[in-house]
Amino acid sequence: MLKAYLCTVGLAAAAATYRLGIGTTNRFHVDLLVILLLLLANNRRSIQTESGTFSLNYPLLLPVMAFHGPLMAAATAALGVIELEELKDPLPVIIHNRGTIALSALLSGIVFHTVNASYGFTVAIAASAVTYLGVNNVFFMLAKLVQLAVDHTRDGFLNDLLETAKTLIPSAALAAVFYHTYVYFSVYGLVLGYLFLLALRSHALFGLLDTTYRIALIKSLLRAVWAKDPELMEHMKRVAFLAGEIARQYGYSPLKQRALDEACYFHDIGKLEIEDEILKFPGRLTQRQFETIKTHPERGARFIEEIPIPFRNRKLIRNIVLYHHERWDGKGYPTGLAGERIPLEARIVAVADTWDAMTSHRCYKRALSIPEAIAELQRVKGTQLDPKVVDVFLEILDDILEKEKKLRDVKLKEKEHYTSASF
Repeated sequence: MLKAYLCTVGLAAAAATYRLGIGTTNRFHVDLLVILLLLLANNRRSIQTESGTFSLNYPLLLPVMAFHGPLMAAATAALGVIELEELKDPLPVIIHNRGTIALSALLSGIVFHTVNASYGFTVAIAASAVTYLGVNNVFFMLAKLVQLAVDHTRDGFLNDLLETAKTLIPSAALAAVFYHTYVYFSVYGLVLGYLFLLALRSHALFGLLDTTYRIALIKSLLRAVWAKDPELMEHMKRVAFLAGEIARQYGYSPLKQRALDEACYFHDIGKLEIEDEILKFPGRLTQRQFETIKTHPERGARFIEEIPIPFRNRKLIRNIVLYHHERWDGKGYPTGLAGERIPLEARIVAVADTWDAMTSHRCYKRALSIPEAIAELQRVKGTQLDPKVVDVFLEILDDILEKEKKLRDVKLKEKEHYTSASF
């Protein structure tokens, strides 16, 4: 059903683009090829920084809309506004995205010319930007709603729409700059402007490297603190891996996945303040000991408040640290949240944490076999764990186990190589 919907909408959007576009004034110029190359070289829809994001596509398309016509803008958008990863998507997804992005650009160009004739450039560029982002997001939202209805799942895509809405003003402002740059310096000015954008993008790269550096630093510090308990460090690594695999199914962006990875290394940080006698108690905990263990999420939340985590990642990390022991039925701790009131990232980590706890040997219990752990997950879904997240995890479990096997094989080969080299 989803594939049929995507194909139908994509082809209908393409047909509407052609029918509406042939009634507009358009002209081809070699400049269009240069702009197309800039869009393809861009290979991303926005520049992401710690302070926010803004679209690169609309600013590059506005000169095409204004000087070469809406239909030329639609064709340029359909061919140029594409990520390399999209080429790996199923054909219905590609058809849908190409058709809807072309229609978004066409309508945006028509709005620009119509409003500019009556109300001037400033209002026209604002209306055009709203149209481009608005039409694009409406199609995205409808596709997501159909997908959720078909898969019977939930996704936090509304947050993505809100993030996109924040790009409206900077995108429109940058488009105005590109418009006048094209007027005075032709396509050469756009190339120089694009190089300026690359300089801004490097800031995003530095932010990505900074995140990578922080994760590496966190891992090193935790290894030093927990050198006396290597299994706990391995638990953190496995939970980070499992949670990342689940999050990928929910469409987490690379930057958000890195924040999730960072958070997984923090999720049990509150246990640093709990005595080893309790953490490594070889048997069933007393009620008093268990009450002490239950304080570790709040202890961890206080701990991360003192760490300079970027503001955009702080909420996600805090949600995981504080809420990863909440239960779907509301009987968890520390706050007793239930159902979808528990943040999605915390529900994802809860499944990953539970799976690793069940399949790992502990001083007080044996590891369950894979079939036993699957049966236990099925038993507790809907009470302890989010049933939909559990279903997503079980759907990709075979792939996860295969990846884990490959990782173990690599580590074994590295160990053998190191051992042989030492003789």
